[in-house]
Amino acid sequence: MVAVDETSPERPARRRRWPRWLAGTVAVVTAALLFIAYVWQPSAVDGYRSPYLSRVQSLYADTPVARFHYTRTGQGSPVVLIAGGAQWQHSYRDTIPALAETHTVYAVDLPSQGYTEAAEGFSYEIPAMADAIGAFLDAVGLRKASLVGHSWGGAWSLSFAERHPERVDKLVLMDSPGLDKKPAAQTAVFDVPVVGEAAVKLMRRADFETSLRSAFAHQERVTAEVVDETWAWLSKPERRSAFVDLVRSQDYGPTDRGLERITAATLVIWGQDDRWLPASYAHEYGRRIPGAEVKVVPGAGHNVHEDDPDRVNPLLVDFLAG
Repeated sequence: MVAVDETSPERPARRRRWPRWLAGTVAVVTAALLFIAYVWQPSAVDGYRSPYLSRVQSLYADTPVARFHYTRTGQGSPVVLIAGGAQWQHSYRDTIPALAETHTVYAVDLPSQGYTEAAEGFSYEIPAMADAIGAFLDAVGLRKASLVGHSWGGAWSLSFAERHPERVDKLVLMDSPGLDKKPAAQTAVFDVPVVGEAAVKLMRRADFETSLRSAFAHQERVTAEVVDETWAWLSKPERRSAFVDLVRSQDYGPTDRGLERITAATLVIWGQDDRWLPASYAHEYGRRIPGAEVKVVPGAGHNVHEDDPDRVNPLLVDFLAG
């Protein structure tokens, strides 16, 4: 065995080369990350023909904040459906027919969701999204309506109900953030500067499908069509960018502090197997919103109304008719 002289000049030389190599690698990775985040643009789905849109009558309402895409179905007292983040009214495809038997159902895409185009410079903070609900109600001539919101859509509906109680008849929150707690871990990467911009651009259809599947307990309900109906518009560069803005604008402190001010009759529905937000949130809403009812659906995930419509639809019908 050959003894190694620890004082040999070769060893310090090797130590000096390692930091230079590391610094060079970091510089290359940083440059690539910045290029992806702020220069490179991903390709979007081109020429997709939505089966859902072929079955419904799309309507549009032009306002200063957005050109709203919506549908109106049925007759009766008005109910407005607000989809969650990176979702659109397609998520209510099984809900609309059930409610339209006794209500006029407005399913609307909020700014940069689905097929609604936001005005230039639109702010994606919760108050701005809540104000967008008001702008839509004004545009379609509704002074007062019941609101049904899922996930972020529930948070935006909650904010609107706190700030404009006179305009909300009944409120339904489905697996909705709004408490001053940590957001869902699934969106954490998009909250990191530069990394978030790069991550959303690098997101592929398969990545989106994986994320969507985590919101369902019944995996058979996540069909190729269900994935494609949302990925078709979410793949567009401007929609990816808006999603990052939405992630970084969800400050739930004000909505949390306003819970006791809710005057609308409120129903909270939650999937017991929600992997995004725990069902314990539903019970906290029940304790803090005056008179709120809480219904936890066994075996359902975050997208509770899509995951188990057979159980959720009767809850909505009974509450909104009461």
